Amino acid sequence: METPDTNLDQANDVEAGMRQRAWGQHITAFVFVLILGFFLAFWLSRPSQLSQLPADRLQSLNQGWVDEKRCAECHEQAETFWETGHARTLLPVTDADSLNLLKQMNSFLESQGTPTSLHFDDETVLAVHERDGSTSQIRLDWCFGSGEHARTWVGTLTDSNGATDEVEFRWSWYHDIDGFDITPGQQKQAGSGYFGGLGLLFDAPKARKCFACHSSYLPVESGKIQTSKLHAGVTCQRCHGPRQAHVESEGEVTDPFWKNATQLESIHRCAECHRRAEEQPEADVHKDNDNIARFQPVGLVQSPCFQGSQMTCLTCHDPHLTLKAQDSLGIWQCTQCHDGTESKHVLCSAGHETGCIDCHMPKVKMDSPLKFTDHWIRIRKESESSP
Repeated sequence: METPDTNLDQANDVEAGMRQRAWGQHITAFVFVLILGFFLAFWLSRPSQLSQLPADRLQSLNQGWVDEKRCAECHEQAETFWETGHARTLLPVTDADSLNLLKQMNSFLESQGTPTSLHFDDETVLAVHERDGSTSQIRLDWCFGSGEHARTWVGTLTDSNGATDEVEFRWSWYHDIDGFDITPGQQKQAGSGYFGGLGLLFDAPKARKCFACHSSYLPVESGKIQTSKLHAGVTCQRCHGPRQAHVESEGEVTDPFWKNATQLESIHRCAECHRRAEEQPEADVHKDNDNIARFQPVGLVQSPCFQGSQMTCLTCHDPHLTLKAQDSLGIWQCTQCHDGTESKHVLCSAGHETGCIDCHMPKVKMDSPLKFTDHWIRIRKESESSP
């Protein structure tokens, strides 16, 4: 027979056990929080991957930049880099090449009887459009495009909030026809409104995106692009970051930014401007959509060549050289992996030893007078290849 004291002892044992389990749970929770806190502190203390991207440096303070002539003192690539399309992808409207094309354009517009004309005065270029007895005009400020494909001009203006808007001029010059036509993405019929006959008006966020892909340093204050401080063109420090520490240390301070990049990171760094696949609507990324040929990384990451190797943009392209100098239309790129020296190398099933690019990476015609090499490398049906 149990006594009251026995019942009390049992109750005390139960209570002690409950306290012990509770303390165990508290200790477990504390240790979990401690470990979680450690990992969070470690993670947050790491340099942000985004903060390291060159594009993020575009709108940072102009610290650590050097005269890029210094690059050529040690790097022979820098001696001729200024001839590349990247370096020439943004020019002031007063650049000699830009003015020459605009004067040719004015003759073209006059010969076509268009209501648009260009007026040159003291290194200022005004685009003027006459319609229904009214006149609209915009000063052209910048020339976009390297000239490898096309060149398009824009004018900038300040909106009511003080931010920089942009008017993309309605007419562009095209390399393939060495002539002029409607700017890509614009309708054949001029739009309405004040700027309708002159082109498309882009708001400040869109204007910044345009300039961001065509410049190396893009200072913006309260939405206004500081064009007097802008570094035009994609130059050394756009991709490699400010080099002051590197120069002052005579090369001892280096940045492993590119050296340590993974395959996909390397592709995405080019895709900051050439577009990532994730930026396209998923339904648009398919083999029958010729328009994605304009955005090379989008197609490349879909290709078996990319998915079955460590291939990146740099496998075939040296961004420090002009397209002509790097022989971008040769077959040396293909024979790096398709020369038959290893059993895993796949050879052409049609038995061809030349013409790889023509069959597997044909140029695709856009709606405008533009053609882009399709980087979705694949075996194609003959009907897929565009002339």
